Amino acid sequence: MTTLPATSQVPAGAVLIAGLGAQLVDDLAYLVLPPLALLAPLSGLLAIVLTAGAARYVSRDRTGAGIARTGLAVGLVSAAIGLLIGGLGIIAVLLAGVTVVAGVGAAVVGRRTTQDG
Repeated sequence: MTTLPATSQVPAGAVLIAGLGAQLVDDLAYLVLPPLALLAPLSGLLAIVLTAGAARYVSRDRTGAGIARTGLAVGLVSAAIGLLIGGLGIIAVLLAGVTVVAGVGAAVVGRRTTQDG
């Protein structure tokens, strides 16, 4: 049994813009929202939601494995930028993991994996 090589490519420019944009909009929202103790967790949750939306948008023209790979790339870029900006605390690392999963999940859920199917 042989396996075929994966030929799907991830759009690097769109992935970088989407991941960076999700984190910068998140930081901008944190500055606009009053940084009270009750509203501070919204910043991390907003980054997750923005990353999921960005992954969904960037992967809209992909098929097959390219959908998941594009979502993974957006999630990883967003998580890495979030860790660079926010530091390496335990909560930040946990949110980064959830951000990666949200990127893949949002890109994949409800999508067909083939063009004709």
